[in-house]
Amino acid sequence: IFTLLSVLLVSLFGYFDGFKTDSNLPITFFSQPTVKRYPYLQHDYLLLASLDVLGELAIDLTFQSVKQIQPVEECIAHRVVNSSVEQFVTSLGLYQSFYAQLRAEVEKQLEQDPSFSLFEHEELYEPILKKLREVDAKAMKQRDFFWRRMCEPDLV
Repeated sequence: IFTLLSVLLVSLFGYFDGFKTDSNLPITFFSQPTVKRYPYLQHDYLLLASLDVLGELAIDLTFQSVKQIQPVEECIAHRVVNSSVEQFVTSLGLYQSFYAQLRAEVEKQLEQDPSFSLFEHEELYEPILKKLREVDAKAMKQRDFFWRRMCEPDLV
């Protein structure tokens, strides 16, 4: 199973070779995913992408969930990004299609009103959160859900 999963993932993420999201928190996919064991974590992970200062994206090879892994002082912080690779790819696509539109709307609003604050206009990013909940309700229940954080106003 591990070999089949590795072949499938390498071919899937070969498509994203060097792809970098256009957001304030960039996700930069590696050209070749590698298996990595992190100190203090129990399983092996397939390392997919860099999150710049916020760590790495990796697939837990035991549960096939996608996680954000970030060294914090003397330990490793990790949180579920999505419950499966399929849900991750779907969420990434939704986020990519949403982010450019939101960024353009914020720029438009700031031109009209320099005091505009996205914190006061949750209706602009609530639709994407609703769609992300539909894709992965289990992961979205977490308070520090990765995609919720990617949609928060201070990152736009």
